[in-house]
Amino acid sequence: MENYKQIGVWIDHSKAHLIGFKSGQAKLLETVDSPYESIKRIDGEGKDMTRFSPNPEHASNNEHKKHNTTQNEINEYLRMMEHRLQPFEDILLFGPGTMKEKLKNRLKENKSFDGKWLSVESSDKLTDNQLLAFVRDFYKKESV
Repeated sequence: MENYKQIGVWIDHSKAHLIGFKSGQAKLLETVDSPYESIKRIDGEGKDMTRFSPNPEHASNNEHKKHNTTQNEINEYLRMMEHRLQPFEDILLFGPGTMKEKLKNRLKENKSFDGKWLSVESSDKLTDNQLLAFVRDFYKKESV
């Protein structure tokens, strides 16, 4: 990754943008697509209710299977991100939703990230230029 030590990661459930920062310049290094699918529907699949009750409070095993699949996909996504962030010293996580917090908690549990600098910021969806500006402004502000 071209010897970048500082990185900004805009992350949500569908994708992550890795933006490197070096010498006052920010550069989009990579976009990582998530294996997580928010809406799963298998052709021919019935409703998530029990056979004898139309009441949605009585969920079927299908609901548990979907939940486990979702958790496995999220864990795989976090594992991919953890592997990609290994070489960096300063890591800024930002974006909408809760995925940035999940990734931060996972990195804090990993001993190989001890001593690395982690920061979490909230932001909305941003254009490519706004992503670069967000990371550039953040690291310039931190270096002052």
